[in-house]
Amino acid sequence: MLAHGQVIDFASLPRAEVSDDGGKRLDALLLTTADLADAARQAVAQDYAVMPAGGLTSAIGSFLYDRAALNPRFRDVVAIRPKGTMTPEQVDPATPIDQILSHQIAIDRNRHTVTAGAGITFAQVNRVLEEEVGPNARVLVDLTSVGSALVGGVIATGGMGPMRVRPSMTCEAVCITDGGPQPIILEGREAITAFEGMQGWTGMTTAVRMRYFDVPMLEFGLVLPIQSTDIDAMADLLNYLHSWSAIEPPATGNHLAAQHPENTILNGIELVSRDSLEQFIAQAADPARSKAQGLLQSCEYAGADMLACLTGWSDVSVDEVLGILLDEETETIGGVQIDFGVGFSSGSEMESFRAIREGAPDLARTYARVVQPGKLRPWTTSTDINVAVPRDISAIACVLSAYDDYRREIREVRKAMEGRVEVTLAAYGHLNPMGIDPHHRVTLIAPEGSEAALEEAIEMVKKAKKELIRAIVATAEAHDYTITGGEKGMPSVVEIARASGGVDKAPANLRRMLERARAEIAKAPENFTFRAPLELKAS
Repeated sequence: MLAHGQVIDFASLPRAEVSDDGGKRLDALLLTTADLADAARQAVAQDYAVMPAGGLTSAIGSFLYDRAALNPRFRDVVAIRPKGTMTPEQVDPATPIDQILSHQIAIDRNRHTVTAGAGITFAQVNRVLEEEVGPNARVLVDLTSVGSALVGGVIATGGMGPMRVRPSMTCEAVCITDGGPQPIILEGREAITAFEGMQGWTGMTTAVRMRYFDVPMLEFGLVLPIQSTDIDAMADLLNYLHSWSAIEPPATGNHLAAQHPENTILNGIELVSRDSLEQFIAQAADPARSKAQGLLQSCEYAGADMLACLTGWSDVSVDEVLGILLDEETETIGGVQIDFGVGFSSGSEMESFRAIREGAPDLARTYARVVQPGKLRPWTTSTDINVAVPRDISAIACVLSAYDDYRREIREVRKAMEGRVEVTLAAYGHLNPMGIDPHHRVTLIAPEGSEAALEEAIEMVKKAKKELIRAIVATAEAHDYTITGGEKGMPSVVEIARASGGVDKAPANLRRMLERARAEIAKAPENFTFRAPLELKAS
């Protein structure tokens, strides 16, 4: 790791030995440092291209660039990673944001803000807040990778978790470096949003200042078995839960309260498929494994193939939460029977619940990047289209129907490729009405020597995925819902635009996002913009 203020000999740095979630190697030198602004300044001055490396837990495609197209003046590409720490170093609240190093944190109780260096995780931020402010103080960042994704990388990707709240909604300032003589401080929603989700194409986050909030006292989890083909029932459920899941951070103060009369907040409605649950059980250890087996049994009793996993905060126990959410007339939760539902309370029960909920996507990603003996490298793709829907059953049903059609198409691919290519589909992710984005990961594995069959299957899956995106885009205006992008920030918006037939045919709000991104990239140094998609660099 680089010492603060040291002159950097970039040529002597080791090459990175890490890959992204799709198995793509990071083709770059690797530098870890606490002073990101100084490292970027030296890199640009010495004619190196710069790639922010974050927590090295990046999403698929984050490391992609065309080395052959790299400007010849660049001596190489250097991936700069912020120094992490087991225990963040607390500094004076008055420390300017542009002087916060990657492993430092500052809490301003008067303003209810926390400033964190880019090398800290949000799990660490919340632990410090719990110790210094109170047990219910936290920032509203809830990624499933909250314990590994670094602050700088979360801002760069614009990542959201089950709550469907982007970091910029509660962010007051972001300090970035683009290799210039001084760091740049972005303040205000418009400036921060213009940088959020840009994958470090225009600069690298050095520190972030965010508001923190007091949430209700207890955590809870509630799991309801559902049938994926019963679109109307799923739509009824999400529509019914709309008011409990609508989280609007208060303009003043730091008390986060539910819009619903009872102080119970749903901070996530997640989807876990039965297939994903079975994969988890095969590899997990107790106590999470035993809990997962219980959930699988609930699926069997209910004749269901999916689990709707509700999580939240409340001032009352999970049993009382069940009563709050229950429709007294139908004795259901939004039409879904509760007979086979399972509740989880704060503490070790919620830890097991999170292990199950987060284990499903983790196993799917792991399966997609492990090369098996005698097999070709797996090919994988995951859907990523975040949709904010109004309280309207028909709009919700329209979105869910598109995913049901996609699952049907993938089953047809599996049938067509039987005996030649293994086709698996793992469904998991977000059913929150504030952002419906149920990720459907397809993984293809073929025997060595079956390149042609694998390519055939790839093209079939790509076609089905494009049809899914087009279906959601085509009905957005008619059903009054908004496509806001996806988990991967601007790369998700670019993918949606490509599937729509180009930037000019993308939804109007996404076109505005692309135009803004193009303007930001035009202002930034090529040392950072070299990885940006061609759509954002074209005149």
